Order: sequence, then C-alpha cells, then structure tokens
Amino acid sequence: MKEENKRENIKEELSHADESLHAARILIDAKLFRESIPKLYYTMFHTLRALLFTKGLEPRSHGGVSHYFNIHFVTPELFSREHGRFFNRLMKYRHEADYGLSCEITDQDCNEWLKR
Repeated sequence: MKEENKRENIKEELSHADESLHAARILIDAKLFRESIPKLYYTMFHTLRALLFTKGLEPRSHGGVSHYFNIHFVTPELFSREHGRFFNRLMKYRHEADYGLSCEITDQDCNEWLKR
C-alpha cells in the first residue's frame, strides 16, 4: 500500500467509524437497542481497520481484522487482551442482532459498549 493510499484509506475508515458511532447514538436514544449493536460493532471494526492500515495491513474479512489486531497490537501489549475480547464479543452480538431470533440487548448493555 502506497503512503498516499494508506492515508486515504485511514481517513475513509475513520469517517465510516464516525458515521457508525453517530448512528448508534441515535438508535440508542430512540431505544432501538438491537438495531444499535451493528452500528457499535462497525464503529470498532472501521476504527481497527484504520489502525491496521497504519502498519500497512489490509484485512479482507471481519475475522481478518480480529486476527491482525490480536497479532499486531494485543500480543505485543500495545492494547490489552480485553480490547481483543471486546471486539470479538461485539462481532458475536452483531451477528446475533442481525440474524438471531432471541437477541436481548438492554440500554445498559448499549451504553456500556458505547463508552468503550
């Protein structure tokens, strides 16, 4: 990845993350908790992709983002293990919110995740 492309990709990912965070807040305020989970997840997903781009890493999947983040940032202790676990938990909840029939998310859950 060329330096110019890297900067553009980082900027675009962070813009996506900001939009997802804004949407999550709107959904939480509207008490649409289940609908807010994917937006909370994508906030972190796009932020992590931007972080990975800083090292020239280009993950091609959701699992790839988790894998690269853990290898390049959690294992060398640049981020805590809890950060890696939190992303994986959000990925699971996003899947359940999108496809599950009995996904129960509270406003307390959403507000805690929003803070993170």
